[in-house]
Amino acid sequence: MIRETVTPNEALILVVEDDPNNRLVITRLLKLSGVRPENVAECDSDPTVLIPDRLGDFDLIFLDLQLPRKDGYAIITELKAMPALAGTKIVALTANVMRQDIERAKTAGFDGFVGKPIDGRKFSEIITKILAGESVWTVQ
Repeated sequence: MIRETVTPNEALILVVEDDPNNRLVITRLLKLSGVRPENVAECDSDPTVLIPDRLGDFDLIFLDLQLPRKDGYAIITELKAMPALAGTKIVALTANVMRQDIERAKTAGFDGFVGKPIDGRKFSEIITKILAGESVWTVQ
C-alpha cells in the first residue's frame, strides 16, 4: 500500500521494540496522538521473520535499533529491499542519540529518527509530521 500522507486516526503502525516497558510507552503515546488502538501492532524482534506478509499494510514502522540477535540496521536493509514497503515510512528508535547515530540512521535509509526517552509533549506533533511525509530527526 502506498499512501503519500495519512492522518493519525487512519494510520496503521507497527512498533518493533524488544523492551516491554518501552513498547507500552510508545503504544500509549500513539493512542494519545490519535492513532486508533486497533491500528497499532507490536513486535519484539525481527518483523521480517514474524509478520512478513503483513509488513506492506503498515504506513509507519517504528524500529528499535538495539534488538537482540539482529539490530535495526540489518533489519532496515531487508525491509528496504521489499517492494511492498516502498511507501512505508520507517523511523529509528534508540537511546543512542549522538550526531553520528543520526547520520548512521540517515545513511542506512531510515525516514526519521526518534531518540529515547521520548518526549511525550512533542510526540503527537512528531507523528503528525511523519505521517504527512515530513522527515523528523529528533533526539527528544
